[in-house]
Amino acid sequence: MTVSYQYEVASSTSGGFTRLLFMWRGSLYKLIYRELLLFLLAFGILSALYRNLFTVDQKRLFEKVVVYCDTFINLIPLSFVLGFYVAYVAARWWNQYLAIPWPDK
Repeated sequence: MTVSYQYEVASSTSGGFTRLLFMWRGSLYKLIYRELLLFLLAFGILSALYRNLFTVDQKRLFEKVVVYCDTFINLIPLSFVLGFYVAYVAARWWNQYLAIPWPDK
């Protein structure tokens, strides 16, 4: 659903753009807040466990697991993953272009 911000932009003050970024209607934040909260919660729990409850042996084991997982991060390059995203966006743009009503049709 498209949300129009024309009135807010036209009547905005000096801090209007910042306020416009944090409006909830049609916001990008609305799409990612659940995943962000889940990530922050998991990160906070792991950080608290590592800093406060793990023994020295458990910390070493945790660090070995982190290094092991880090070795696999370069197996799928980021440019490969972004290529799929760019192809998806380009296809959407092309479909939008094809949907334009031309006068000669």
